[in-house]
Amino acid sequence: MRLHSFLRLFPVIHLANCLKWDDISGLRDADGLIEVTDDNYQFLSKGPREFYSALYVTTSQANSEGEVCKYCDLFEGNARKVSLAMLTQLSEEASREVFFFMLDISKCRSFVEEIGLKTIPHMLIYPPYTKDDNFAWSSSQFYQFHITDESARDPLLFADYFAKILNVYIQVTRDFDVNEFACYFSAFLVSFFVLKKKILPRIPNKPRFFSLVFTLAIIFTSITGYKFTKMNNIPLIAKDGQGQIMFFSGGMGWQFGIEILSVTGMYMGLGACTVGMILLPRLKLNNGMFNLVSIILLVLGFYGFAYFTQCFKIKQPDYPSLV
Repeated sequence: MRLHSFLRLFPVIHLANCLKWDDISGLRDADGLIEVTDDNYQFLSKGPREFYSALYVTTSQANSEGEVCKYCDLFEGNARKVSLAMLTQLSEEASREVFFFMLDISKCRSFVEEIGLKTIPHMLIYPPYTKDDNFAWSSSQFYQFHITDESARDPLLFADYFAKILNVYIQVTRDFDVNEFACYFSAFLVSFFVLKKKILPRIPNKPRFFSLVFTLAIIFTSITGYKFTKMNNIPLIAKDGQGQIMFFSGGMGWQFGIEILSVTGMYMGLGACTVGMILLPRLKLNNGMFNLVSIILLVLGFYGFAYFTQCFKIKQPDYPSLV
């Protein structure tokens, strides 16, 4: 009877040894990160816990060959932004589900010796583990966010990855990029100048023209799936594993926002070629110019249709079917 009572008490004793939110919440800095050192490594890295552990492994010193870590300081800013967003934007109950840790291997050699790291930096995310005392950062399974040149410079990539794991919504803003702003501002300024000085003076009936453009934009974005994309919260732009923009999604089940704009442009181009060939006889051109413009419109129309077909085959590779 006594043995039975002792066994019933064992789960209570086990849960009492679980690392809890209150045990380490006071170790957070202003951004919500906890610095791991040799003094607290054993306490923080081992034993069951009821929260996610987001461990950023970095270094503040150069290696034996004098090389400085390329992305360590850069990605630390991303980790701090996501950590601070979790603290300030989510409820206290939701923010309790994760702790952010930063381990500088130049200040804490224990982790490097246990796990055998050869490259830096790393972003490791350990799920909650409450089964037994065998949990440890050096031996337990984890998710890994791959730090590349693009992901180190864009905090939204890590924020999106982390939000999907926890099934939460957080907002993170990019730092202001002067070069990017200058490029977009210059492109807009040139386009606005050409539109105002070169194109608008050649349009006799401006209200009718802009009404036509607005109407066509509404029609084409509707028939190419804008509503479908909006209702399903599909992103405007997505990137593949190499960081390249994906203009067309593979498969007919859904489409990116930029895919709508691309298809709309192709439809408008094909429509312009068709209308141009219909209206061409009304221009009363001489035979040589008439033939030249006709050939140009035909070539553009044929190329546009062939290009549209190739894009469609990305979504449905077996088109056209041989059956």
